[in-house]
Amino acid sequence: MDIREQLQKGDVRFTVKGITSYSTNENGEYGKNPKIFKVSKKGDSINVDEFLSISGMNVTKWGPTCVTLYTFDMLGKRSIGKINYKNITIIK
Repeated sequence: MDIREQLQKGDVRFTVKGITSYSTNENGEYGKNPKIFKVSKKGDSINVDEFLSISGMNVTKWGPTCVTLYTFDMLGKRSIGKINYKNITIIK
């Protein structure tokens, strides 16, 4: 099963190459670690998988090479982003 199909099923955790955050690793040490994202159960949004985090984006389209995302800021401006499947690593 390819990455696109796994993500579309929902409830999947993954990292994106080059996207990091200052957080603790599995040893409890602080530093720049890969940011972990999670696809919703329905597969219609992607959120940051951190304690008390509410940031995320809605899925516009599951394309052949990348997923297209959008969100609105507090002033109603729409922001669009894309994540290429080749930069994604699924976390088991």
